[in-house]
Amino acid sequence: MNELMRKFDYKRYFEQIKKTPEPIMTSELPKVKLNLKGIREYAKSKGSTIANLTEEEKQFFITK
Repeated sequence: MNELMRKFDYKRYFEQIKKTPEPIMTSELPKVKLNLKGIREYAKSKGSTIANLTEEEKQFFITK
């Protein structure tokens, strides 16, 4: 066994696995559409990035 394998804390690893939430299935996600081209052009016209837009501005490009 190499050095790395001997130092691995399996007990801690298995405890962390127990705390890990179940995966979210794609069928459980909300059905939304994002006008990516529109939001990208809007941000560019403002001289900003998409991440810097306000939530209200982002919501304009999201349809449910």
